[in-house]
Amino acid sequence: MEANISGFVCCLVAALLFANTWQGDFVYDDSRAIVSNEDLRPSSSWLDLWRHDFWGTPLDHAGSHQSWRPLCVLSFRLNYSWSGLNPKSYHIVNIVLHSLVTLCLTLLVQPIIRRRWVRWIVSLAFAVHPIHCEAVASIVGRAELGAALHTLVALLAYRAHLKARGRRRRRRYQENKEATSNTKEDRQQQENEEEEDEERQGKKRKRIEPLIESTRARRNPFQRRQSPLSLFIRRVTICCCWSHPLKKIQYRVTSPTSASNNVHKRDQQHGRHHQPDDDELSGNRWRSNDKKKTKKDEPQIKKSFGCCAYLWTSLAAAALAILWKETGMVAIPLCAVMELTQHFQVGPSRRQLPSNRQSSDRNNRHLVQERGENKKTMAYRNLSLLGAVWAGQLGLRMYMLGGESTTALPWFAAADNPVSRDASLLTRTLTFLHLPAFNFGLLLWPAWLSFDWSMDSISPVTRFNDARNVATFIFYAGLAVLVTKTLNRLKQQDGHRKHTKLIVTALSFLVLPFLPATNLFFYVGFVVAERVLYMPSIGFCLLLGAGLEKTMDLTQSKKCGSIKREKFIRLMLATCFGATLIMWSVRTFQRNGDWSSEEQLYRSGIPINPAKAYGNLAAILAREQRQTEAEHAYRQALAHRPNMAETHFNLALLLQSQGRHQEASSSYLQSIHYRPNLAAAYLNLGLLLSKQQGQHELAVHWLSACSQLDGSGVRDPQAHRHSQIQALVSWGQLELASGHPETSIQLYKQAIRRTPTNLQQVQLVYHSLAEAYQSVGNYLESERWFKAAVDQVQESHSIEQQQANARQQYKRTMKTASSGSDGLQTSRSDQVAAHLTYARFLAKNASRHDEAEQLFRQAQLMAPTDPAVYMFTGQFLLEASRPREAAEFFVRAAHLAPADFEAVFNAATTLREVKELDRAELFYRKAVQLRPDDVTVYRNLGALLHVKGQWREAEDNYQLALRLVPNDRITLTNLNRLHQLVAGRSKSQPNVNNNSSPLTPQQATATTES
Repeated sequence: MEANISGFVCCLVAALLFANTWQGDFVYDDSRAIVSNEDLRPSSSWLDLWRHDFWGTPLDHAGSHQSWRPLCVLSFRLNYSWSGLNPKSYHIVNIVLHSLVTLCLTLLVQPIIRRRWVRWIVSLAFAVHPIHCEAVASIVGRAELGAALHTLVALLAYRAHLKARGRRRRRRYQENKEATSNTKEDRQQQENEEEEDEERQGKKRKRIEPLIESTRARRNPFQRRQSPLSLFIRRVTICCCWSHPLKKIQYRVTSPTSASNNVHKRDQQHGRHHQPDDDELSGNRWRSNDKKKTKKDEPQIKKSFGCCAYLWTSLAAAALAILWKETGMVAIPLCAVMELTQHFQVGPSRRQLPSNRQSSDRNNRHLVQERGENKKTMAYRNLSLLGAVWAGQLGLRMYMLGGESTTALPWFAAADNPVSRDASLLTRTLTFLHLPAFNFGLLLWPAWLSFDWSMDSISPVTRFNDARNVATFIFYAGLAVLVTKTLNRLKQQDGHRKHTKLIVTALSFLVLPFLPATNLFFYVGFVVAERVLYMPSIGFCLLLGAGLEKTMDLTQSKKCGSIKREKFIRLMLATCFGATLIMWSVRTFQRNGDWSSEEQLYRSGIPINPAKAYGNLAAILAREQRQTEAEHAYRQALAHRPNMAETHFNLALLLQSQGRHQEASSSYLQSIHYRPNLAAAYLNLGLLLSKQQGQHELAVHWLSACSQLDGSGVRDPQAHRHSQIQALVSWGQLELASGHPETSIQLYKQAIRRTPTNLQQVQLVYHSLAEAYQSVGNYLESERWFKAAVDQVQESHSIEQQQANARQQYKRTMKTASSGSDGLQTSRSDQVAAHLTYARFLAKNASRHDEAEQLFRQAQLMAPTDPAVYMFTGQFLLEASRPREAAEFFVRAAHLAPADFEAVFNAATTLREVKELDRAELFYRKAVQLRPDDVTVYRNLGALLHVKGQWREAEDNYQLALRLVPNDRITLTNLNRLHQLVAGRSKSQPNVNNNSSPLTPQQATATTES
């Protein structure tokens, strides 16, 4: 009951404390692992989860992170199929997983911690510890949560297996012991009954002995064996002459051994040698054949089956733990530690038995020895099984790495773990020895937390006289003392079984999961990672519990005083740890707020890792169009660390958007200098130079260099390939503009062979190739590629539609509201764009206007609220000399996009052409509000008012146009005609009709970009 209450309360505390993370966004690594990971999309194969790493990169690629976590990616994919890219569902799953881990820890500490209040403190400490914020608030931390959950489940199942095995062993020992005592008593009683029965039957036996002797005398002397007939006669005679013929048979069936022993004793008393007859030899067979299973044996079979079920459940959970993250490999070693602890403590710590039990055990010494041998056999058998399973896990993990560990280990940049690239052995040794002590300090006092501890966030330890070496020595000395005392206590016969088991479990959880992050076996891609401490924090909390248990044991000794002092000490400890839990809870709540958005997260990391924090913060500010703040942040990041290639690249993008092309080119060159395989820098530099006069050759040089870069070792091979394909397309467009269409066609085909990374890039390549064929007059090939783009989009849309239907059906089953997914909307917009492009191509051929109009109609059905569809349809109808229909489409586009100047202006111009002057005036006035500094709007509005006879207002608009462009020829001509018209009308009669047609002024025309 206590376990249920404490588990429920701790789960509730963990869920409520981290509840403020469910409204957070995708932050930091979430974008790459979820938003841009193609393995989550329905279009990707389910087998890719097993062939790709955590970030969606193939495991056999040189730039792969080698983080193989298929179950974690599978959970992301299920989240995506349920809610798309809505981050709330992802955060809710993380909160639930953390609550389940807290529940499992609560169940784990129940039998190994004696005091109830200490168990509560340990469970609550894990539930509220601030070091868990990154693992829970960051969605990619789900790998840690899943691995920890399955590891704890494996331990709980293995402990249940050990308990079931112990109960079965004790039950067998008791049954054997009872069987031994019952056999002695039954044997004595049976011997007494046999002697009495032999005395009663002695006289009766003498009557048949002469008959038997006479029968033997008449036997053939040459026949050694009795014939079947003689045996039959003998048996019939005995049965007939004996008063109770079945009693002997029944006796032999029930206890043949005692009967034969009695006969043997009697023969020894008379000096004869006893030969057992056939009845005595076959009595055992009768007894064994008649023995049947009773209902008492059925629970034993069930308990034996339960013992094996617990074992295989533990192995299955351990096997699943490694599929969540590599740290799940510690599940099997932790089970082995539990087995060894049980094996060492069963024998030496067995309590002394009473005197009567001791005398009984002396008589059954062989049973005690057999029981001990069975314990060792079971322990060695389980350890062998655990070793075999762990070897299989290790072999599978090495196979997924690529087989040869020396070449298949992932490659990390020097900034991720700078000490690993240091040439000094002393620096590497002292720093790597200090890092575990630093991580333990984060568990002990989690005041300074950061999203990233790479680069120079922790300065390396280069000398022996560094003050941090003192903390390192204290940490390892304390750990060595604790391990030594624990090992010595395992060998002693004392009563502190639970305390010793608690310390062993705590040290196992603290050390084993952290071993891969110590750089002892191989270098890792981080200096400190807070989410890696999620599972070691279990050992830390158990170690706190062990300290509290030891303190209370000391207070109960005679040296510490009375009971009142013991209660006072317990109250003080509970108060101090309660205050610590409250402080940790406040820190956790505050840290969860930092993880709610990227801007808050990066600002919180400035004191610890200013270079990376400023660089990431600047990217967020630039995305929000806060360019001045973004540039300042970029400059600050480069001031702390000048060799960051990505920061130079992002700064170049910002400068390019501001029109500072020379500075942008310099920043692009700096990023290429610090990272020669950064394909995006080559691409953007080539595009920037292509827009400048006289830089054609230099632009082609950088675009060509981008397309020829080696992609091995890059962090994101998909983005690298995307940049290379884009460089080929841009290069082809430059060649096409230079009058080399054949070269551009070859470049586009080369881009197709490299497999575009997404649907938008597929359309870009196909449309560019179609336009290149169109420029050389090959309209058949041009149409083929335009149609191929449409088919490609339709195929992708059908897949998205099937997935959306399945998701809608699931949500109806779960009775939850739903809306269209982002992936489906993206696919629909791509399909509309493909239809519009193909329709515009067909519209150039007058004989295929019907097909083009049909495609425009289909685009309207697919996107009835897209203003671009109506814009292009109106332009097509206007070119087809159908201005009235075109005007209605332009008006529809203007209503859908009232802030779009082109839509409003085109609607006004087309309405004026069809003589709907009042509606045209309304749209012209809207256009003036959208662009008050555009001379074309004032010129056309003045011409419209001129035609309508509103001469004074028309003159005002002409004057506004001349203020913007003083020497505009069209405006001056219209203004002179207006003045002539006004002068001529002033000489005529005053009742002149204002609707008379004046000289039509020349009008300005507006063009729209396709």
